[in-house]
Amino acid sequence: MFIYIEYLLAVSSNAPFQLIGLLTVALGIWVVVDDQSFFETVAFFSKTQSTALQLYGDTELVRVSAWVLIAIGALVFILSFCGCWGVVSESRCLLIVYATLMSFIVLVEVICVILLFSLASVWQPQLATAISNTFSKNYVGTMGAFEVSGYEAFSLALDAFMVQFECCGINGPTDFETTKAAEAWFARGRTFKTPTQIYSGDQVKLPTACCKFSSKNFFEDQKYSEFLGNMMNERCPLSPPADYYSQPCKNVIPAQMDKHKVPLIVIPVVVLVLELICIGVAVYLAVMIKRWDDELYY
Repeated sequence: MFIYIEYLLAVSSNAPFQLIGLLTVALGIWVVVDDQSFFETVAFFSKTQSTALQLYGDTELVRVSAWVLIAIGALVFILSFCGCWGVVSESRCLLIVYATLMSFIVLVEVICVILLFSLASVWQPQLATAISNTFSKNYVGTMGAFEVSGYEAFSLALDAFMVQFECCGINGPTDFETTKAAEAWFARGRTFKTPTQIYSGDQVKLPTACCKFSSKNFFEDQKYSEFLGNMMNERCPLSPPADYYSQPCKNVIPAQMDKHKVPLIVIPVVVLVLELICIGVAVYLAVMIKRWDDELYY
């Protein structure tokens, strides 16, 4: 009776990983086959969260990410299946392989977490520099500067981020004071269009996305051309700028992570506990199977 309970525990503890693996593979295949329908489905349930995702439809980033999801999902499913099949078939070899690979995965996870925290003083400044450089070389500010057909995905994604989280620039509005911090914006941006006039060059001091809006529905509904009617001050981007957000966008992500820190901590811990249970049960069953074989032949 006891050994049947062990079997049930082994199979049930692996079942969530098999399900996660299959869902991950299915998600990756869906994105590869038709990423737009995937984004539209996400938008149906949460338009706010999918705004930036929709900008990257049919891009290299999405394709690579989808194949990575497929690979990870397949690995998780195969590994979990080996564990279950090892239990059902009483294969000591499969159980040992499963326990070894799972132990390796847990070890890698623990090492990554340790390095993540212990080397924070090294990678955080490097990451901040890389983000600032990417921003400087690619952000031109699309909203209010170009027609909808001329929107650039990277810039519009950042526009969406700034509007949604009420921030301005990576390091704050000062990013738009020098060409070093906003190289692309100075070269190709710095334009603000109204129904009656077009402002450009030194007349424009900030991207429109930095401005305060009375309503953000126009962005959530992707009706970007309606931005002007939602601005609290229609002269916000012009010199001198007024009614804009001063919070640096680099402060938003840590704040959002802190806001959702409970699930960010609980979920990895639960996954780790499940992995350790799977390893423990696999090792125990491998030992028991050897004992049964020894008793059978001797």
